[in-house]
Amino acid sequence: MAHSSDVPVECVPQSWSPSYGDAVELDAFCSRKGHALAAQGGIESDFGLDLTSLDPADVRALDRSGCKRLAKEIREFLIENVTRSGGHLGANLGVVELTIAVHRAFDSPSDAIIFDIGHQAYTHKILTGRGGAFDTFRERKGMSGFPARGESPHDRVENSHSSTGPAWALGIALADGTRPVVVIGDGALTGGVAYEALNNIGVRQLPVLIVYNDNGRSYARTTSRLTLGEPCESEATGSRNVEQFFTALGFSYVGPANGHDFDDLEPAIERAAAADGPVVVHVRTQKGFGWSDAERDEIMRLHQVGGTVAAPPAQELPLATGPQAWGQELSDILCELAEQDPRVHVITAAMPDLLCLLEFRRRFPDRYHDVGICEQAAVGLAAGLASQGCRPVFAVFATFLTRGMDQIINDVALHELPVTFVVDRGGVAGGDGASSHGIYDVGLLRMVPGLDIYAPTSGDQLSAVLRSAIGRDSGPTVVRYAKWKPLRSDPDGTSVESVLRRRGSDLCLLAHGAMVQTAVAAADVMEREHGVSATVWEVVRLRPAVTDVFADAARHKAVVTIEDLAEGSGLYPDLLTHLARGRGTVPATAQVALPAGFLPWGIREELLAEFGVSTEAVVRHAEELLGLEPTEGSDAEAR
Repeated sequence: MAHSSDVPVECVPQSWSPSYGDAVELDAFCSRKGHALAAQGGIESDFGLDLTSLDPADVRALDRSGCKRLAKEIREFLIENVTRSGGHLGANLGVVELTIAVHRAFDSPSDAIIFDIGHQAYTHKILTGRGGAFDTFRERKGMSGFPARGESPHDRVENSHSSTGPAWALGIALADGTRPVVVIGDGALTGGVAYEALNNIGVRQLPVLIVYNDNGRSYARTTSRLTLGEPCESEATGSRNVEQFFTALGFSYVGPANGHDFDDLEPAIERAAAADGPVVVHVRTQKGFGWSDAERDEIMRLHQVGGTVAAPPAQELPLATGPQAWGQELSDILCELAEQDPRVHVITAAMPDLLCLLEFRRRFPDRYHDVGICEQAAVGLAAGLASQGCRPVFAVFATFLTRGMDQIINDVALHELPVTFVVDRGGVAGGDGASSHGIYDVGLLRMVPGLDIYAPTSGDQLSAVLRSAIGRDSGPTVVRYAKWKPLRSDPDGTSVESVLRRRGSDLCLLAHGAMVQTAVAAADVMEREHGVSATVWEVVRLRPAVTDVFADAARHKAVVTIEDLAEGSGLYPDLLTHLARGRGTVPATAQVALPAGFLPWGIREELLAEFGVSTEAVVRHAEELLGLEPTEGSDAEAR
């Protein structure tokens, strides 16, 4: 589960930056970069290996002492590079030796090696020839922070969502009879979909090898008895738990092995590789191993770090922002609501820190529930709580909520239960790319009967919506916000339905959430450059539709909706439905939205501009709808 942009400093000890790259012809790029760096002296190790252009065969040729030196240098390389670029550093420092050992025992890409979850794959990238691309790591058009098929044939699965690796391995083994290898851990073995696939592998006795990276953590400590990691009371008891679990499913068991000691680790993986049928090798690792700063971080082991790459200059915003980030606003409101109402419970799927739930956990431990990386179970838990009169709040990133859609429909909405979903990272999330952008949730959720969707823009609006949701006796509520700072509240800006930000007569701009700033900025440009009088509506309640806003919009010559969602979802379909049912003159309309496809990684603001969701794009559409010539210097290319 890997993710988004700057984490509020109030919540976790260190934040990170959203600046991943694009997997475009990266094999050639890495080769060129490696040769260029080699010509300058490269990043050659003290025993002759160039970290910019390694090949798995080079690694297999080392003796064990060479492996130990290689692991030390890769760890130093990762610390140097990832503290610059930002990324999942703590998660990768724990699997350096494990990854080297896997590549020595198996012949990638002939042998499929699947990393679940994919944020553990940095050493894998170095061992497969991509070390030379780390100076573009997580940059647009550079190297991805996750496995990416466009980068290398060594990457089989583009996975930033967790627990899916065993099912891929099941399919590969059934299709061609080969032995796929799944490196699973860092919380991924808490996910129910992983257990479903393990059961099928065991029943069919397929030759799948599971390398269980047991560090006792995901972001925080793992919610599981199948671990020798930090929550475990006894190593002996924990080891029996894991062995009995896997053998009951039909797997052979090897381990536990010390994941930072080649003398213990390599023989264990070799024994597992020689076994017939399904087998698991249980490898105990320490997240953040080898870096004292990570080892001292009790909250996340520096799972993610911010980097020192300069961010783009902040844009001047027309509306003032408040002093706190969304996470801190949420923390304050939830604690206040729980103090007032003993029915309030909070649920997380292994992300208490990034969602700023640590204070709630401290103050209300009996009403705080971390289920691990199990979004479906989290929604089911919320339904069970609500059925008994509780008022559960499930806080989750937008991209991960979609994993629980079946439960949202059939366990919550069908039963008309008052469950509240707080959805963070709505819209373009930046950093992690295609599987982590929150641009599909509204399109899916708007079809759920009886479910209300809100997009507040200020802390006061968030508080008002949450209080209303907690006070409901039936029906679910979704409250979503993007990766931006809340607006400063004002007396006219706290409605939970809509806010009139600007009144005009020619053009109407409809926006919600982070796009309200864009709408107001575009209205300023249209007035300044064309003398166009523009209305700006901030739509807070997305479902059910606020028809009064659409009725007002219909009185203008042109209407533009502005949303950082996939095209075809959000406000625009509701606007068209309203206009189709009306009479009289229909205004010209346009939707400024993201393409209905998968977006790459990169800095959020740059991605929005690149894919046509910006002040300039709104102005261009408005000019076209109103039949205006672009003013000098304001054409599409200039914007």
